[in-house]
Amino acid sequence: MTAQRSFVEIINTHLSSGKAQLPVFNALAVKIQNEIAKEDPNVQLIEKLIVNDAAVTSEVLKVSNSSFYKGLQQISTIRNAIVRLGVNEVSNIVALVTHKNQFRSKDPLLKGIMRNLWRHSVGCAIGSHWLANQIGMIGIKHESFFAGLLHDVGKLLILKVVGDLEKNNGAGSQITNALLTEAMDGLHGKYGAFLMQHWNFPTRFCKVAQGHHAEEFDSKDLLLVMVRLADKACNKLGIGLGEASSLALMATPEAQALQLSEMDLANFEIFLEDTIVFDS
Repeated sequence: MTAQRSFVEIINTHLSSGKAQLPVFNALAVKIQNEIAKEDPNVQLIEKLIVNDAAVTSEVLKVSNSSFYKGLQQISTIRNAIVRLGVNEVSNIVALVTHKNQFRSKDPLLKGIMRNLWRHSVGCAIGSHWLANQIGMIGIKHESFFAGLLHDVGKLLILKVVGDLEKNNGAGSQITNALLTEAMDGLHGKYGAFLMQHWNFPTRFCKVAQGHHAEEFDSKDLLLVMVRLADKACNKLGIGLGEASSLALMATPEAQALQLSEMDLANFEIFLEDTIVFDS
């Protein structure tokens, strides 16, 4: 326990010192999110921004044709994707494929954790998106996907810091999965909100990063509630770092706040199990 506390203190001190190298949110995704936030976004500009990056274009088309966005016909161009899926959905896909590049490490332990963290982030993104549809909050589907994708960004930050400390101090052999879990569980909400603020994201997303595991929460903040429920559902299904197979979603305050039925939640679990397709 002492070792765990000291490790958490090392991470906390490093992050609080201002010396930590913070992850950078992809510049292309930032430009597109800023354009989407406008009252009248320039769709042609968004298309141009994407097609100018061949690697992103390829990944966007791959995801656009996945089972999550299942359509009757193949999507072959970014313009086609925007017409079929809508500009908000395409901007979500750009955020998805560009953010994935953050989840990389040469260290075997960190690499494995990052892979599972990525799966969980994707699961929460598509899960929150599904819930927004289910409760009729169509207007915030885009935000729910984005909030779900980035809700655990504090854990990513902690893993990046650990990787940097390993490289600089050669302390890799002393780091265990238990120590990393302790650090992430204790610190990721605080530093997730900090990182979102550093990226200049709106307060509503910072609140999700900060409060998605808090014991008390605002049940009227539907964006937060949806991400919290998606997080719990993914953990129940073993999608990510945690596992809570005995959890009864119907008994959670989030399910009650969203007024979901047992059938809704059963369909939600089936959906999540069937559509985790972006983790390869």
